[in-house]
Amino acid sequence: MESDILVNKTEDSVKRGKLIVLSLLFGLSIFVQTLIKQQDMGISRILLTALIYLFASFGGLIWAFDFQVKIKSLSFLLQSSLFVMSEYLFVQLFFVEKFSRIYEGILLLILVGLVSMGTYISFLMANVFNVNLYKSIPLANVGRTTSYIISTLTIFFLTFGLLSLQPVIYILLPIQLLISIFFSYIHLKILGFEGFVLNRKVMFVSLILFIMFLSSFLSGVIHEVSALSPTVGYFVGIGVANMQVDKKNNKWEIFLYILALIGVVILNFFLNIFG
Repeated sequence: MESDILVNKTEDSVKRGKLIVLSLLFGLSIFVQTLIKQQDMGISRILLTALIYLFASFGGLIWAFDFQVKIKSLSFLLQSSLFVMSEYLFVQLFFVEKFSRIYEGILLLILVGLVSMGTYISFLMANVFNVNLYKSIPLANVGRTTSYIISTLTIFFLTFGLLSLQPVIYILLPIQLLISIFFSYIHLKILGFEGFVLNRKVMFVSLILFIMFLSSFLSGVIHEVSALSPTVGYFVGIGVANMQVDKKNNKWEIFLYILALIGVVILNFFLNIFG
């Protein structure tokens, strides 16, 4: 029994070591790319690099998990990989573009540290859910909270990236709708919803997110502000979808959620018109 516990602890330590190495590699690679980045770096180059980060993260996680993954694990791996990709897009399309001298200061080092930390947390989340498929573990509840935060941040980063890349509307809207449905489905599935209830709640959250996106997309020119609306929409939608029916303060929570939606819409209009 003691030998089994020792083996498990050793395996966990090795796995955590791999995840730390992967996180640092992704953070350092962004650091190096920013240092050598050419000012005329094209959109196609940014998108290609983002896809490389996506597949590298996906493959790296499978390697870190010693290839012990199931079909159900793929959604967790994709969720974490999309977060890494969205981090890269946000760094390249926001920080590097907004701060032309970012590479001369300590800001980039702080940014790389945050990227590495966020990547590591998302990898740990994927690991928790993957292990939970094999045996029930208490950390699954922590993983659900982490998933809520990670998916919310990913939606903000991806929405900002989409708006910054400015694709034609018949490409922009379907992609944003897919993002809405995917992250709503993954997180609600993680929360334990199944069948018709899951599908109904996914439609509810996706609808709120997409409506909030349309409200900001049609009125906004400041992309980082416009991306807030669907992000808050997702945050509110998941909160309402996961609300317990018999909870006494439901009305108060719903009131606060409505205020949050109204507030971010007003903020979006105000900053885009007068900013």
